[in-house]
Amino acid sequence: MENIKRLARRAVGERPNSNVPVEVAPGAAAPKLEGESWHYETRTGLRIRHPSAYASRGWSSMVYCPSTRLVVVGKEWHA
Repeated sequence: MENIKRLARRAVGERPNSNVPVEVAPGAAAPKLEGESWHYETRTGLRIRHPSAYASRGWSSMVYCPSTRLVVVGKEWHA
């Protein structure tokens, strides 16, 4: 089981030992990467492209949004 997780991470371009979770689903589907990487947003929901620009302003409306990335692969998939 651990081997298929490593192969699936590598197939989508992640490091084999990364901490991106892998969901093994029934079937033979090829691995695919879903979700978004971590980022910052304003409290109104606008994505902040350059969070370091807010560093010297004192008060900030930045909200951290953790990563939701996930690799989904079929149990019978073979590399």
